[in-house]
Amino acid sequence: MKKFEKILLIIGLILIIVPYFINIYTIFKLISLLLGIIIIAIVLIINKKINIFLALYLPILLLIFTYAIDYLKVAFLDLSPIYVLENKTNEQVSTYNSLFYRVIKCNKNYIFDDKYNISFPCDTSLIDNVDINKLLNEPKEQYHKYQHDFIKVTGKISKINGNSSIEMQAYIATDKTINGYVEFNNTSKLKIMLKNINTNNYKIYDYVTFVGFLNEYKEDSNELILTNTKLEENNLYDDYDLQVIESSNCNNEIKPYQDNLYTYCIDNVFINYKVDKYELSYVLKDKKIVLQDLLKNTNYIEEENYKIYNLEKFKILECSPNKSILINNKEKIDYSLCE
Repeated sequence: MKKFEKILLIIGLILIIVPYFINIYTIFKLISLLLGIIIIAIVLIINKKINIFLALYLPILLLIFTYAIDYLKVAFLDLSPIYVLENKTNEQVSTYNSLFYRVIKCNKNYIFDDKYNISFPCDTSLIDNVDINKLLNEPKEQYHKYQHDFIKVTGKISKINGNSSIEMQAYIATDKTINGYVEFNNTSKLKIMLKNINTNNYKIYDYVTFVGFLNEYKEDSNELILTNTKLEENNLYDDYDLQVIESSNCNNEIKPYQDNLYTYCIDNVFINYKVDKYELSYVLKDKKIVLQDLLKNTNYIEEENYKIYNLEKFKILECSPNKSILINNKEKIDYSLCE
């Protein structure tokens, strides 16, 4: 072997070995490793150490060997991968996709995901929301933008398929929308595959936030598929304001409202969340809240063996565990209403 060929061989080995000692991601590590394999193969062919037939298989064998080392290094030593392509979500989060595994970077931590199985392992606050209407109004363009990357989407549920998946669609909402109702656009949809998520507490038109891996786009049905999903707990339904619609004609009688709840001189009560406006009867039936939620942190007085709760917008007369009456603040308490 000539001196020049020995130098090339050494250079090839250095190009292969050095990337394994650089613990940051850069595409140049992969380029260096592949270039080293090519140089070694060329040197051996020129020097006639192997025949042309074996020369065709040598790069493949070196690829398999170096890939196996990279796989083991990432899996067991928590080091930066080489045989991957990066999808950079932002400065804190990146996804490195390889043939049989991927690595998710959360801040400076590398999390190994064998066979693409785990859900989003980072804090969901590290990534921003993708607007559901923009995502689904341009599904093909948005897929090419976010494909093989984790995205966070907040939207309204348009369909629930047991505990296996839920669907979202683009929608139109107005200021007059009541009980979460919106008009869905049926031309496209986002299908969110679920894993260990119980959907019993969710209803159509509920706002939910998911982080998942944008895995597929079905052009024939204009459908985006989100896998490896993680539900983000939001506080959209934690804070609310109450709005009372007073009766124009009271008639001194109570009216059935919902289950064991009645109203007196009140036509309706609305709950204004940050995102939607609901009838109180609807959220009680839907169990978004229970009556005790209205009464927490509220003092009561006890008279005639009845409890009276003074809320900001109305009073609640608790006649018994099975009968409570919402009373207009302008009206005096009449205990005969409990009879």
